[in-house]
Amino acid sequence: MDETFDCLVVADSRFAGGSTAALVSDVTAMSALGLKIGLLFVRSAYLDDSRDIANTKALALRDLPGVTALSSGCRARGDVAFLHHPLVFSRGIEERARLSVRRALLVAHHPPFRPDGSLEYNPVGAIRRARAALGISARFAPVSSYVRAQLASFAPLVVQSSMDWPNIFATEDWPILRAPFSGSGPTVIGRHSRVDTLKFPATGAENDAAYPAGPDLKVRVMGCPVEALKKIGAHPERWDILAFGEEPVADFLNSLDIFVYFYHPGIEEAFGRTVVEAALCGRPLLLDPRLRRTFGDMASYCTPSEVVSAVDRLAADPALARQRATEVRDKMAAKYGSQSLGRRLELIVSDKGVRDRSGAAASPGLVAHKLAGHYRRRIAGGTG
Repeated sequence: MDETFDCLVVADSRFAGGSTAALVSDVTAMSALGLKIGLLFVRSAYLDDSRDIANTKALALRDLPGVTALSSGCRARGDVAFLHHPLVFSRGIEERARLSVRRALLVAHHPPFRPDGSLEYNPVGAIRRARAALGISARFAPVSSYVRAQLASFAPLVVQSSMDWPNIFATEDWPILRAPFSGSGPTVIGRHSRVDTLKFPATGAENDAAYPAGPDLKVRVMGCPVEALKKIGAHPERWDILAFGEEPVADFLNSLDIFVYFYHPGIEEAFGRTVVEAALCGRPLLLDPRLRRTFGDMASYCTPSEVVSAVDRLAADPALARQRATEVRDKMAAKYGSQSLGRRLELIVSDKGVRDRSGAAASPGLVAHKLAGHYRRRIAGGTG
């Protein structure tokens, strides 16, 4: 007899970064609601390097109340299944299972197109391979409107949930420990991310402009590819640099007066988890303009060359900046707080989904062209 759960969750524990943080937050919140959860970890062909090891935070989910670890060959039922990350399924998974649910969702943590227009994964193929391995037909649940627009390009071949499935956050994990601009020294700006050159601007000049350390402005960075940035002419030696994870993230964020985040044109942020973390810690946000599509009026936006003047404007009226940051924190908590999960689950299970091309980022002709290029690269042994 099939074991029955409230939620089934399928993921590759070797994935890192925001997608695993989102997985951990989702399952932790489900456990806190008292739900019965079946958790199946799989191995994706996308990660075929022996250096890719399991994320300990993901593995720890198996020990949460209400969580049952499933294994290959299992049979299970549930109200809803969440398959995390299309890249996990885009090249297939090793495991096989027979799952039966009212609603299956492939949580799209990543857009299908790269910034250069090439295809990172084929959404239709990801759904097909997930169905072959698990026995369920999933629809996409995009983490943001940006991902939604790209997936709409593949309609009517794929279905999306009519509501997004953004990351959630336990707001109590992101306290305000120190008000911005409450110190007597220089203004402190900074950011954190994994150590990856793509998480920083493309040129040395842009990095120096985005994080302009000086007598009146201190820059703190946690997670920094120091040597790579030096090679492109940046001066990270002017910054206070911490190793990734050297401080608890909430403590680090509370040391800042302004969270400043710019990144490489070679990537796109599907969501921007670090931005929400900073906002929940009460930090004013100064962001890459590309993030406006996700966070709208909850942040300030500028180019790297405009950072100095933008910081000066915020620092000129600390009381107003703090008031605005508090308002943004309340909005972020209402929208992304884990307390919203129960209602979101109710809505997503009964959601009828959408199959139209409203807001599609690419035309059918362009999609066909990109799919052809995608498969040519695969046949030639390339990535994608």
